[in-house]
Amino acid sequence: MKKNWYTLIICCFMVMLSACQNEDELSNSNVGYLRLNLGVNTSVTTRADEAPYNPEQIGIQIVSADGEVVKETSNWTEWEGQQIALATGTYTLKASSAGFDGATSGFDKPYYAGSAEITIEKDKEVNQTITCTLANVKVTVNFDQSFIDAFTAANVEIDDNADNTGIDPLTFIMGQENPSGYFPVTDLKATVSVTNKDNENFTQNDIIKGVQARDHYILNYKVSEGSGEGNISISVDPSTKEYTYTFYIKTTPDSAPLSAPTANAWAKLVYLTGQVSSSELTPENITFQYREKDAAEWTTVAATQDGEDYKATITSLQPNTTYESRMAYNDEQYSEVTEFTTEDATALYNGNFDDWYQAGKVWYAVAEANYNNGNTFWDSGNEGTSMMSKNPTSPEEGVVHTSGGKSAKLESQFVGLFGVGKFAAGNIYTGNYCETFMSPMGARIRFGKEFASRPTKLQGWYKYTRGTTIDEDNDANYTEILNQAGGDLCSIYIALTDNEGLAADDVAPAAAFEIDNRLSADEPQNFKYKNAIDFSTNNPHIIAYGTITEEEAKGATDWTQFTIDLEYRDLTRKPKYIIIVASASKYGDYFTGSTGSLMYVDDFSLVYDGEPAH
Repeated sequence: MKKNWYTLIICCFMVMLSACQNEDELSNSNVGYLRLNLGVNTSVTTRADEAPYNPEQIGIQIVSADGEVVKETSNWTEWEGQQIALATGTYTLKASSAGFDGATSGFDKPYYAGSAEITIEKDKEVNQTITCTLANVKVTVNFDQSFIDAFTAANVEIDDNADNTGIDPLTFIMGQENPSGYFPVTDLKATVSVTNKDNENFTQNDIIKGVQARDHYILNYKVSEGSGEGNISISVDPSTKEYTYTFYIKTTPDSAPLSAPTANAWAKLVYLTGQVSSSELTPENITFQYREKDAAEWTTVAATQDGEDYKATITSLQPNTTYESRMAYNDEQYSEVTEFTTEDATALYNGNFDDWYQAGKVWYAVAEANYNNGNTFWDSGNEGTSMMSKNPTSPEEGVVHTSGGKSAKLESQFVGLFGVGKFAAGNIYTGNYCETFMSPMGARIRFGKEFASRPTKLQGWYKYTRGTTIDEDNDANYTEILNQAGGDLCSIYIALTDNEGLAADDVAPAAAFEIDNRLSADEPQNFKYKNAIDFSTNNPHIIAYGTITEEEAKGATDWTQFTIDLEYRDLTRKPKYIIIVASASKYGDYFTGSTGSLMYVDDFSLVYDGEPAH
């Protein structure tokens, strides 16, 4: 018996000793405490309405400085009033609606989010409040009684305008109790579809732009007291973001079977196309009308019948301007209105070649403020020839077209020593010189700069004295062409492309095409060529191309203006890159030409007037 009591006493002593040791370890460890509070702002920005909120649907994550989630709960109330032990350090507290990421839409489904930064110190308690606010946008749709009386059925579908976010559209149905809908922050499209008492159906799309988190858009659909043209007018109260859509009842909506025109808008022109669904309309009485958006008067232009289509081309428009267009019959019946915005008439950077900067030995046609380690709009072969202290392309102040400015001097020459080297054509182009190779001797060059407008012409001025002796004949075929032409030839050309092109690398930015003299053969599938880019119709990526004539390429002793028509191979595609090249030796890409060739170029500009060649 005594032995058993003795054993019991020893065990109790060991338990007490272990407890003391655990308390000592906890007090000596780097632990602090967090007591968390949650505040939720349920109001939206522009109205006093409140969005539904359930605290049990708010989840919390505690994220360490290295991005690890150390604690989390999908129900905030589980932590409410609790002291949470954490290792010392810096944390980010993230609160959001649990089970819903705010990237989709839903009725009565608001998404709340908030965050806070905290620092936990040893043996200290941090009291932190996270305030959550609505992180998506609220939309309410109301049908006025006049609207309900006018139509037998109607619904409004709200979707994202981009059609690429993957959110689900929400449909508000007339005659039903529709709760508010919630959407991610994106421009929205409201499509209303109605059926009137004559069983005629109409659909209208309207865009809501500039959507911000916590905005509340109230769409009120009603019928005006007067008559109208069958369109929808929109009034906006900027202080409340309340959009009021007013419908005008159309008694005979299909009396004029004219389609809303499609618009292919350039900088200063637009191609309009429409259809007519009735053979009873006289073609000669069908026209198009256009005006600047919200202008009082319409301008009428004739329509040309082309098979089942009616077309019109309108020129002399203003760049970057919004217009409206419609089809008309006898100036009495009209189609729905199509809105379009013209493109920018983008100017060439440093097209007058007045700005130059010398970086070390290399001349660049760029203002010093815009020089970025050789990444410029215009480039040349100077970087490669500078190793021999030569710049075939350089600024010129004495021979200029516009007094007081500069021109670009392009001088073809041999670059090397003791007969070892390469022929270098004086040239300037939109792109970037990437690198020089010694074996085989050559270079890697990228052509094309990002560009989104569609000009109709390239104009400029040039002087050219060509060498008549082809003393650099590295390609027999092109040597023969030049000999038959009586000497060297210059070149000036322009191209627009819409290919994906080449991504930026460590040496050069993104570009349309690349010349790499190391290649054994052209690689058009990779946008790479050994000596010269293929600008023929075999290249599917060329939208438009134009060059000076063969006679112009032979020379001009005085300043002579050239005009290159851009011949478009497709009038609907839009460019991603622009390529402009001027060279004192047309076949300098093949290291063939005359060292006696000298060219000056000045005052290049893009023209957007008139219709393009095609």
